[in-house]
Amino acid sequence: MAKVNFPRSILISLAAFFCASGTAFAAGGAIPHFIDYYAMILGALGFDAEGIKTWTPVVGALFILMTTVLCGLVFSSSVSKADVAPESRFSFRGAIEMVLDFVHGLTKENIGHGHEKYFGFLAGLFLFILIGNLSGLIPGFPPPTVNFSTNLAMGACVFIVYNIAGIKEHGGHYIKQFMGPVAWIAPIVMGIELISHASRPLSLGLRLMGNIFADHLMLAAFTGITYLVVPAVLMFFGLLVAAVQSYVFTLLAAIYISMARSHDH
Repeated sequence: MAKVNFPRSILISLAAFFCASGTAFAAGGAIPHFIDYYAMILGALGFDAEGIKTWTPVVGALFILMTTVLCGLVFSSSVSKADVAPESRFSFRGAIEMVLDFVHGLTKENIGHGHEKYFGFLAGLFLFILIGNLSGLIPGFPPPTVNFSTNLAMGACVFIVYNIAGIKEHGGHYIKQFMGPVAWIAPIVMGIELISHASRPLSLGLRLMGNIFADHLMLAAFTGITYLVVPAVLMFFGLLVAAVQSYVFTLLAAIYISMARSHDH
């Protein structure tokens, strides 16, 4: 396994995701929980019902940000320049290295030359979504990724990053990707391309929200019917959904970056 450090760019990406989600005020889409520690904290701070509903996803995103940064700090403290070999048994450091190595391979495979510039962003994206999804399996911690505004904010970050990547790679010629091969249909093609690109953050956010919402809705429904076996099975599938949706979101982000940088247009 290739040794991959926890780069500072991951922390910057995480901060960007949280700041973006903080500015996109929540408009519903959360599953009711019997216990919601985020709402309890806001209630203790004096927020009314509307304020609690609005700010709960932001508090959840802040909690995931702090948890992810803490994991990064613990991982960084366990790695030294002289210790490059992976540990012989399973450990927290080994788990983080496996995740980072997986995202590094995904980044290299889909972006190719110059992929190192985008590894930090994609790794931060993957970790933020994965930990956010997994937090929903803990009672009292509804996942921030079940809220559309949080996911839309991450999709907007992807939108900004891949367009900046395209501009850096092509300069002013990047606009040609929106105009098509024939000049006389350029206005029509540009309109279609603009709609297509504008829909990407929406599709990323809706896909993630829909899958996480459905997973937790099923878990809540079956837990109310039976407390044995079925909820445990659904929680196992919840782990798979959390990992798969983190992968899909990050994979699409890498593909968008690769398409923006491509010279095959």
